Amino acid sequence: MNQNEKLEILNEMLERCKASRFYRERLPRAPLRSLSELKRIPVTTREDLQRHSPFGLICVPHSELFQYHESFGTTGDPTSAWFTRQDFKDNVKEATRWGVGFSEDDIVLVRFPYAISSIAHIVHAAAQSKRACVIPASSRSTVSPFPRIVSMMRKLGVTILACLPLQAVLIAETAELLGLQPDRDFPSLRAICTAGETMPRGKRKLIESLWGVPVFDNYGMTEIGSAVIDCEFGRPHALEDYFIFEVLGEDLKKDAKPGQTGYLVVTTLRKRAMPLIRYLTGDRARIVEDECPCGSSTSLQIRGRREDTIAVGGKVMDLWDLDEIVSDFPCRRFWVVGPVIGGLHFVVEEEKPGDSVTPGLVSELESKYMMRFKVEVVPKGTLYDRSDLLSVGVVGKPRYIYSTLEMEERSYLKSARL
Repeated sequence: MNQNEKLEILNEMLERCKASRFYRERLPRAPLRSLSELKRIPVTTREDLQRHSPFGLICVPHSELFQYHESFGTTGDPTSAWFTRQDFKDNVKEATRWGVGFSEDDIVLVRFPYAISSIAHIVHAAAQSKRACVIPASSRSTVSPFPRIVSMMRKLGVTILACLPLQAVLIAETAELLGLQPDRDFPSLRAICTAGETMPRGKRKLIESLWGVPVFDNYGMTEIGSAVIDCEFGRPHALEDYFIFEVLGEDLKKDAKPGQTGYLVVTTLRKRAMPLIRYLTGDRARIVEDECPCGSSTSLQIRGRREDTIAVGGKVMDLWDLDEIVSDFPCRRFWVVGPVIGGLHFVVEEEKPGDSVTPGLVSELESKYMMRFKVEVVPKGTLYDRSDLLSVGVVGKPRYIYSTLEMEERSYLKSARL
């Protein structure tokens, strides 16, 4: 799609948005003359969505509404996400671009939560649209505890596991508890599809090493659908024909410099029920010039939520940075981190007896990052009680970053067992 075509679609979308109570007074009366004029429109924030949910951003008659979901934000009121029938079909088309390549030979076990969230329904429909068989296992049900998931994966010959990254680790842990080796005893499995959490390089390598299959990630939000999807070569590319992406600097006004991390702002181009204009996602992102074998010239790294950062001596460390540090440790499945004076305090759970982080490695990390490191290796089961895996186990997203006080009080012990 060239720039003129995108501008035309954008102006059509802006005109439709004027049917909503929220956008009616926020948009220019005349069509935009260039894509750069989009920056004159103020950003839409999560707080805006919370204040005007559930009906304030709807742009179509209620008779055209097809499906409703809510976001899984950890603070404040939930945000609404409405879909027309065509919106849902478009979301499914977006998900079929996943580099995993769903086919009629696949059996896809969907471990995402089906309740209120949209991702499970989208992945389910996307796989079936390519004639794959789907097992709707969900992750928020006492009917499908971890041992049952392991059993189904083996006896049904599951070829693709679709789940949160944390779930992929916990299912592997459960398999090990049952005397299985994940990278050997699931011969039908060919890939893992993930979404819902930040996917740094270290976490991707961890999951791939556990299972012995490639990982394909999908970045999106309940409010916007899938927006950045891994191609067949495992690199994240933005869906430019469905969205306009901006990466803004700290002032949230000017674009971040090329290659720098900034804050992701997304404008939907094709949504009908509840389009969003310059939506400040709350995620940090970086555009990377990256000639990919798939033909794309850029990748879009999603580096985690703005609140999931630690400032040390004026340097902001996000989940990508923190994961890169943990990936050097011999044990990296479960960890938390908090600030200390002049540096970071990591608590890492051992994976096998005798795991340790040597003073030499700590010294190397301190030299590399120019800050102090305290690394504490705790016994297996300290951060997550493995016996929970044999019942229902955790179902939510993990928390990695804690405050100084929480680290001192060891509050992460309480949180990790919820």
